[in-house]
Amino acid sequence: MIDATNRKIIAALQENARISFAELGKKVHLSAPAVAERIRKLESAGVITGYSVKVDLDKVGYPIVALVQCKVYRTKEREFKALMLSYDEVVACYNVTGEQAFLVKLAVKSMTELDEILEAFIDLSDTNTMMILSQPVDRALPDTFFK
Repeated sequence: MIDATNRKIIAALQENARISFAELGKKVHLSAPAVAERIRKLESAGVITGYSVKVDLDKVGYPIVALVQCKVYRTKEREFKALMLSYDEVVACYNVTGEQAFLVKLAVKSMTELDEILEAFIDLSDTNTMMILSQPVDRALPDTFFK
């Protein structure tokens, strides 16, 4: 399923998901219909799961981004997951190994808003909050991931 051509298609789509089939075909030396068919197959197989837009959170009014490690209390996991889904400020929530069972990424407008959200976590978990200062690496998966 993942041959060299599909790797090139995936890499090009990660770089620019809005690339036309014709332009993508030129990059991988296929016709536009052949590229479209390969993409359709990659989507059907679940290799390509969607397309997205990268947004600068600061420029849309969310200058504060934090990672919160959460040690969820026994029997409160289901309630915790529901709480995470209830906040639009929760950008991502990961169930991870270790004592801190969840890692939550929050984007907020102010420290006051962050404090209010963390207050809601108190009944369900112990937390450890880290502020994101910068993101030195933000890249798509390299071709080597698809070999």
